[in-house]
Amino acid sequence: MFFQELLKYFEKNQTQAIIISGVVLLILVTIIALAAIGSKAARKANTPEWIRLMDANDNGKSVAATKPEPTTAEATEEPVQSAPEQEAAASEATAEAKEEPIAEEAPKAETAETPKAEATETKQEPETPPAPKKETPKASKPLPAKKSAGTNAAKSALASTKKASEAMSTEKEAASQKAAQPKEGVRYAGKWVVCKLILSDTDGKVVEENYFFELRASNGERLLTSEEYTTQAGAIKGIQTHKDNVLKGNFRIVLSKKGDYIFKLLSAKNTLLCTGANYKTLERCERAIASTKRFAQTAQIQEELEDVYVTLPPEDDTPVVQPEPPKNGYTGKWIIFSKGNEEVGVLYYFELFASNGEKLLTSEEYTTYEGAVNAVETHKANIAKDNFRITITKRGDYLFKLLSGNGQLLCVGEHYKTRSRCENAVESVKRFSQSAPVFKNNEINQ
Repeated sequence: MFFQELLKYFEKNQTQAIIISGVVLLILVTIIALAAIGSKAARKANTPEWIRLMDANDNGKSVAATKPEPTTAEATEEPVQSAPEQEAAASEATAEAKEEPIAEEAPKAETAETPKAEATETKQEPETPPAPKKETPKASKPLPAKKSAGTNAAKSALASTKKASEAMSTEKEAASQKAAQPKEGVRYAGKWVVCKLILSDTDGKVVEENYFFELRASNGERLLTSEEYTTQAGAIKGIQTHKDNVLKGNFRIVLSKKGDYIFKLLSAKNTLLCTGANYKTLERCERAIASTKRFAQTAQIQEELEDVYVTLPPEDDTPVVQPEPPKNGYTGKWIIFSKGNEEVGVLYYFELFASNGEKLLTSEEYTTYEGAVNAVETHKANIAKDNFRITITKRGDYLFKLLSGNGQLLCVGEHYKTRSRCENAVESVKRFSQSAPVFKNNEINQ
């Protein structure tokens, strides 16, 4: 139970576990070093006098190397011995040989302190009789055993800490992967989010409030953004209209002036409902349409409104001077353009220009040139009826929108920093639209 609690503590406190393991290992190494020093001193005290003299003598190596057996060495030192004395000498040599295993272990405990003793004792190995080697005393191995036990304990503690750390990392990675995977049965769990656009002036006073909605994928990616609605109920009703037309596949892919691909969602009467984002390739744009189709039908409407705050720039108090009408009247131009490529096909749209070349509005796309010509007349009729609406974008810019008789969007104007400039643009559209002739792009001499 103690070790289990200890492992749990180490799992929760990895840094402390590493520090404690290091301290324990340092203590064990210190104990082992002290034991080695003590063993060395004891071994020197028990070493026979003639071996210590040989260690101190430079010629000891050659003497040890030329000794065939310990008994011969004793006979060389004392040439005149009786039989009992020879037996005693042999017994003494045997006892000295029994201590040689301790000398074999000495290099493990000693380092560079006694290199001569290590060399001498190593060369004396051949002198040891076979029998004494088999009878190596067990008391000569406690020191290595203690060292091994201490090292193994430290290694075991470090291994346990490492395993605990790896286990925690594995659990975190598995939890992260599980959270990233979509839940079964709700793979396309996107949502329709209704936003409240709160417009205020530089003093913080609320000037206007509008509503719009967004379709978001399960990962939060924004798939489409609607136009503005004056009420929350109108925005929620608009969601159903968008879902119906998404289900019918009323999409159109067009090219922007920069060459990007854009998808537009149209109503049953081919009027614009909303515009998607810009994509660099047709394949990406088509994938965005496929994602919109998947999420639009299964997405739920988020109950909470999301507030979007926009601070409007200060109004420009400089009065706008209206230009004097030319003698022959306002002679702006309606110019019909074609755009597209082999991937999306050729589409037609038109723009209204003032007499000084300023662009006043841009229409939506039409599949035929005749459709674009007829749409010019529709635009002129609704301009004459003053079917304009000035709105503010989420960036705080002003733009005007031209609507049909039933409130459908026909086209949008340019972006303006102040309301007065936007209102002036509306007046210019009214002046130039009725008298401007219609040209095809290749009929204009630039």
